Amino acid sequence: MPRNLTELRERIRNAQNELDAQRASNRTLAESATATAQEIEAAMEATRRMDARLRIMRDDLEAEEAHQREQLHGAQGNPADPFADRRREILRSNEYARAFAYAVQNGISLKKGRQDERCKMLYDVMTEGVPADGGFLVPEDIDQSIRELKRTLNPLAPLFNEENVTAPTGWRVYDTAPTKGLVDVNEMGQINDHDDQPVFGKVSYTTSKKALILPVSNELLTDNVANLFAYLSRWFAKKLVITENNMLLTALRTLTATSIASDPLKGIKHALNVDLDPAISAAATIICNQTGLDILDNLKDNNDRPLLQPDPTNATVMRVKGRPVHTVTDATMGNVSTASDLFIGDGKEFATLFHCGSYELASTDIGGNAWRTDSTELRGIVRLGVTKFDANAMVRRTLTVPT
Repeated sequence: MPRNLTELRERIRNAQNELDAQRASNRTLAESATATAQEIEAAMEATRRMDARLRIMRDDLEAEEAHQREQLHGAQGNPADPFADRRREILRSNEYARAFAYAVQNGISLKKGRQDERCKMLYDVMTEGVPADGGFLVPEDIDQSIRELKRTLNPLAPLFNEENVTAPTGWRVYDTAPTKGLVDVNEMGQINDHDDQPVFGKVSYTTSKKALILPVSNELLTDNVANLFAYLSRWFAKKLVITENNMLLTALRTLTATSIASDPLKGIKHALNVDLDPAISAAATIICNQTGLDILDNLKDNNDRPLLQPDPTNATVMRVKGRPVHTVTDATMGNVSTASDLFIGDGKEFATLFHCGSYELASTDIGGNAWRTDSTELRGIVRLGVTKFDANAMVRRTLTVPT
């Protein structure tokens, strides 16, 4: 039976509030002249336990959301794929990995390999629900390697909702939140509650084809399969993170920018306290580039305390009023010499990154520049799309870059 997502989110908000209160208590304790090392360590251990509990609750919520989305696919323009389990089983098999490596090493494409018995398994996973115009689906080993490598490349995607779909276009249903409570009614009286009913809307998504061309030396192709797969995974992962980051930043830049240059500290607090809904603010993340982080790192309150505080459970994570700060490079965000963007809010409520189908790969040793360079060119294809769901879940603020 599906669990109530609203209740799960409420528990997470309560746990986040408790964690914020614990962190505030830790700061007070650390500034106390009478606090002992044991008391400080005990407080930090309590914070670590609360943070671990919150992470588990968020993972549980994501799993439940994914499960309920899968159940809704058939009713929301994205029919379930009855062959999905069998396809996953084939893609993770050693036989499929060997067939895939054989096709790549010999420049076998979708058109010319159908009669080759050694490529039969590559065609077995090509069904009606899977686009088959780009290349062969990559094995589970490469797929998993790409996902693991992406996590090490500072992606923005984990801050947003992600959904795997089988149709390149579709739609999702959303409803408005109630604004009024229950109505008073006399015994045996008529209930008049028609002015605060849910309003359902439909948000459409579209994925588009993204591709790369990767020249590979014939020496690498004749190397062992593990080295070949590792090389392909690294390139695909790097390209994917750059592409996904650019798509998500494009969605974020549709927000109206408001300057907080006159008083950055007050502007950030106002965004968290007033501009965002309290439920959104509790789960908010602050996204900035390196220049923006440097500006934040030099801000102090009236008591000369820095605005940025290290997370006691992870010293590499910085927080502002308990909210984590996610930093990307100036090159990724496209740094402007006079202003730097801050995006504040809950990305998972703001937008969804849609992945359609699996990664596809095709190779040729006669097309493109492969013939001239005695190499093989690989073409990778993936289908992605970003759709905004709640534009009020994020705000955009700008800081002035010091000269």
